[in-house]
Amino acid sequence: MPLLVLTQLPWSCATPSELVSSLSAARRRAVRRRLADEPVLVLLPQASGPVQPSTRHPNGVPDAAFLAAMSGVAKLARVFIAGSAPLLDPKTGAQSIIAFLVSSSGELLLRVPKITPELVNGFDELTCALGAEASFPVAKTPFGQIGLLPGEDIQFAAYARILAFHGAELILNPCQERADELFEIRQCSRLGRAGENSCYVAAASPARVTDGDATLSLPPATAFYGADGRSATVHGTEDFLYIDLDIEQLRQGRVNPHRSFPALVRANLYAVGYKRSVDDAGYRKLGAAGSKGPGSGDMPAPRNVTEWGREADRRVYADSQSRTSRVKYEERYEALLVQTCARLIPLERSIDPRPIMERNLEDALALAGSRANVPSVRLVVFPEFWLTGPGGIGGVQRTVQDMERLAIRYPDPIFDRISAFAQKNRVYVAFQNFELHNKMPHRVFNSAFLISDTGELVHTYRKNQCADVWGLLPDCTPGSVLAQYLHIFGQDSLFPIADTPLGRLANMICFDNMVPEVAHSLRRAGAEVILHSSSEPHGGSGRELWDTVRRLRAYENTCYLLSAIDGGEHVSHDSEILSFFRRGHSRIVRFDGRVEGTVDGPGPVAFRVNLDLGALRRARANPFVNLALWDDPAVYAEHYRGDFGLRNELWAKDPLSNPYEGARLMRERIDDYLARGIYVPPERALARASLPDSV
Repeated sequence: MPLLVLTQLPWSCATPSELVSSLSAARRRAVRRRLADEPVLVLLPQASGPVQPSTRHPNGVPDAAFLAAMSGVAKLARVFIAGSAPLLDPKTGAQSIIAFLVSSSGELLLRVPKITPELVNGFDELTCALGAEASFPVAKTPFGQIGLLPGEDIQFAAYARILAFHGAELILNPCQERADELFEIRQCSRLGRAGENSCYVAAASPARVTDGDATLSLPPATAFYGADGRSATVHGTEDFLYIDLDIEQLRQGRVNPHRSFPALVRANLYAVGYKRSVDDAGYRKLGAAGSKGPGSGDMPAPRNVTEWGREADRRVYADSQSRTSRVKYEERYEALLVQTCARLIPLERSIDPRPIMERNLEDALALAGSRANVPSVRLVVFPEFWLTGPGGIGGVQRTVQDMERLAIRYPDPIFDRISAFAQKNRVYVAFQNFELHNKMPHRVFNSAFLISDTGELVHTYRKNQCADVWGLLPDCTPGSVLAQYLHIFGQDSLFPIADTPLGRLANMICFDNMVPEVAHSLRRAGAEVILHSSSEPHGGSGRELWDTVRRLRAYENTCYLLSAIDGGEHVSHDSEILSFFRRGHSRIVRFDGRVEGTVDGPGPVAFRVNLDLGALRRARANPFVNLALWDDPAVYAEHYRGDFGLRNELWAKDPLSNPYEGARLMRERIDDYLARGIYVPPERALARASLPDSV
């Protein structure tokens, strides 16, 4: 089995030959661990280098000369080498971070320019490929299919997603980490990228850096992350971290429809919005220094501290102008997350679901009413399935007709009850239920609604990423009927935002959380507070990953995320006995990824939390914190328009015949990925009968 070695040894791109002895030592120890002479890949951290003029390199280390030297180092040490370094492009006279992968025979397999500016280290005399369409190449190696994301590039979900679309099984992240208040959440980003893309992520950061005449110690950030949530991290000053890279386990996971995230994401759906952003007349593109051609930008990216400062000011101003509104905002207020235990609606069609839904509503409003009448509470969020109980669980296959029994359409007495509650308590209310719409007969959407404090329906969000992909719930998503959906509701209905006195509010539902493109699209539409109605059963490492990416959605979009999660269920619709199969743990996550508060278990709870819009907007004015400022769709929009993930219009035909049943369309996409080389077939194919029938 090939061995991956991560190192936190500091090194300089001005003297790459000094690496030979250390890399040779790493290889000797790796061979002893294996008792066989198998391939070894060493991931180096980001190198230090002469960003400032030096005697030996007055203008910087030339790109071509450095890569030629690393080729020689790889051959002498007999290892594959990956890393990144600040290098000079002689054609433009600009220095930028370049990531590279060299084989043990000296062949240059990958050369990837960094896309984002230096946010962790602070602006410097480096440029980058900001705003230029990136190619996101992937190399086939004995260690699997490898992609590179240097430095802060790993923090941007779209970049890792496209590498996965291009086949990456292992994403390497050479970087230089620093200790600050965002250090922990940046490590969570690496774990999240692995989970979201069913891949491995490896990061290497130096233990020390030189700053002038001073040598500074850095926090240990060299680590390996698995798609299953496992990780291995350096704990002190050790030079090397050895990883047994089980690529077979990853490949078996990818061909499982229930674990294959690069196959289930609806890429073409998000491409609609990304393309719109690129085509927007007010969108000013930047490109790498000296870049030309389509998508390369109208002007070069900044090259020095002064230019970076001006560009940061421009982006901060543009972001603040996008929030211009006549609404008078309430800077601070409380939200109420209501964790409910619903009565399940049985499948027997002889039982009328309406009285059960109304009783669930009555119980939930009574629970919420005990806290919603506090004057500081201005927003109430209910969980998913709070009116109906969960559906499609435990191997029971529901039909469209079953879902129609649980659905409501506006207007409806249920809306009237919730509107009256909102007006009485002077609160906004976010909630979920299955929905029917007169203009789309038999299309049952999993929808989230927002009611204003005057009782009006402000907007409706229809879930984009759902269990429909596995056929477990025969509900419809906008992408499955996209042409008709856009014709009826318009493009803004895909990711609706409400500009309210409580900030710009958006809704999201359950599994949307695991697909970063959803929250990203809401943020691009202007969201400041994302109201996440969810239903999450207990589980193993998968639930830990859900909680990790919940924090990521807040951090990478500089948004509050409020997750109201159901806390159990009655064992039957006519029983008072509660089962706590649903995990609860409703929580609020701050815009910096920190958990502000959480319910510490299941059960019925009304949980009050504080929101501070002033602090959020101050964070958005900080170019080193607000990642969305540096998100340019021109970098990746064209890739989302490719043939990746589940296609649109897959349920454009008979609304009563579910094409997703049995994960059929997911299996077809996985087979297609295998045929195209995006996925590599495992040596031992999984028996399809052994796949789980629920999530």
